[in-house]
Amino acid sequence: MASKKKEIQLQAVVTNQAQWEEMLLNKGLTVVDVYQGWCGPCKAVMSLFRKLKNEYGEDNLLHFAVAEVENIVPLLPFKDKCEPKFIFCLNGVMVDLVKGANGPLLNRKVIAFIEQERKIIAGEILRPELQELVIMEEKEFEEEPEEEEAVEKYTVVIIKPDAVALEKVDKIKETIVGAGFNIMAEEEKTLTEEQIRDFYQSKSEEPDFEDFVTFMLSAPSHILIVSEGKQSQHVMPYLQTLEEEGEEDKEWEMQEGEEAMHGMQKMHEKPGLKGALENHELLNVCDIQDSVEEASRQLAFFFPNFAKSKKGPDIERTLALIRPALLRERRDSILKRIAEDGFEIAMQREIVLTEAQARLFYKEHENEDYFPILLEEMTSGPTLALALVQERAIQKWRSLLGPKIVEEAKEQCPMSLRAEFAVDNAPINQLHGSTTPDQAQRELEFFFPVENTLAVIKPTALEEHKDEIINKVKQAGFIISEMKETQITPEMAAQFYKAQENQPFFGQLVDYMSNGPSMVMILTKENAVEDWRKLMGPTDPEKAKETNPDSLRAQFAKDILRNAVHGSSNEEQAKTAIDFVFGDVDLESLKQKYVYV
Repeated sequence: MASKKKEIQLQAVVTNQAQWEEMLLNKGLTVVDVYQGWCGPCKAVMSLFRKLKNEYGEDNLLHFAVAEVENIVPLLPFKDKCEPKFIFCLNGVMVDLVKGANGPLLNRKVIAFIEQERKIIAGEILRPELQELVIMEEKEFEEEPEEEEAVEKYTVVIIKPDAVALEKVDKIKETIVGAGFNIMAEEEKTLTEEQIRDFYQSKSEEPDFEDFVTFMLSAPSHILIVSEGKQSQHVMPYLQTLEEEGEEDKEWEMQEGEEAMHGMQKMHEKPGLKGALENHELLNVCDIQDSVEEASRQLAFFFPNFAKSKKGPDIERTLALIRPALLRERRDSILKRIAEDGFEIAMQREIVLTEAQARLFYKEHENEDYFPILLEEMTSGPTLALALVQERAIQKWRSLLGPKIVEEAKEQCPMSLRAEFAVDNAPINQLHGSTTPDQAQRELEFFFPVENTLAVIKPTALEEHKDEIINKVKQAGFIISEMKETQITPEMAAQFYKAQENQPFFGQLVDYMSNGPSMVMILTKENAVEDWRKLMGPTDPEKAKETNPDSLRAQFAKDILRNAVHGSSNEEQAKTAIDFVFGDVDLESLKQKYVYV
């Protein structure tokens, strides 16, 4: 009974036109689960909505409702359609629609609307003109060609060392936000000489370039990604405002010929942008790239995860560890909870840490009294390492974890993971999360290092499924660093399958592999060896179809001999095989290039 009462409190029930019109009087955002009377509301999103209400409902700007379509005029186009639909009403206006129980998408949209509304109320930004959602018949939804989605445009802003030293970063950020833009990511770092020379190569012929390099090396810069949004607004008036403020504020003027800000339009530039800059006399503070590819490469110098994610500007990655005792007892339950809270598991790896690995990972704790117990626990069995992806993932994961001390977690945050999944008699808490973006990057690199692996598309699959397999390789996030079609010799095949040379099928395998051309590739990616083997699937295609139906062998293999693809078993074997096939390849260079893709 308590559970039902909680659900009714969470979502207002709307069953007729009068109740619908009353609901539209809500201030802020109302998310309406539109349902048919014969199938009922969508229960799959209840835990997500409870979480959002707990996190964003304190100022009464977030509401949830369920609405039966039969007796509500605006919803009649949805009649007799059982697919879940969620309408977003903002201050009484229907503004958006999500089709299907897409938890991550619902989560992103709710947070975006609420944070925008809070900024409007605080006077930080102006309220945009609302475009009311027009609901058409479902047939029209399906057959109407979709308009091309607007493209998010970003500007990288470098606040140079002098301005950083004079503590003007906060003032500049306030100006950006006040002008209606969003700061999507930021980092303070001292650029390397190589980065400066590469990034500013267009200035390399200028007479004072060496002085400029010395200046940029002298102290940290503060680097921002600024979102221009998907509207036709332009970042140049904002840059002009900053320039004017810089002229008025002599405290942070740069040496003659230098400005405090250097802004670079990075993606999807509008025609005539350079002309607009000339009109505002801003070409001297902006580096405009005509090539989108070059602009993307430069963006990746500073924010490689942002550039690689392709998921949107607020996306972060963080490391989560499920330690041995909890992993043994509650693995499935905690993974289910992670999914319910909107996290995507981008990578996962089960690993038994050696004492040396545990000491290295927890080096900063080595002088603590609990360090020996921590080492003993972390080497006692498998730990599950997860790369979690979500908007503001670092903060959200730590909030979901709760206090480190289990007793405090149970008392202060009873719904937190450390409270809910406390393990009796465990000497330490059983969950870990990164605390900062820098720490997340280091920890992810520890458990998911960038690797190279050898991959082979076997003769039969190459002939029949080459393009499909290569597309799936790319979709899985691998970079094909090297690729060549070649006739594998018996000697090469024997090297590939050296571990099976005592098996009765070894000769047949070598004969098949050297019987026609194969595609040989060097694949580069975080955790490349393990992830490639996972993408391949089990050796036996029948087992692959049962246990991993999306794997390459499940989809493209003919039998256990002609099972489509081959891959190295570990990184050392991969190095040997790559050297055997490709000769002297600088594998470390391939890893470094991956960072900037």
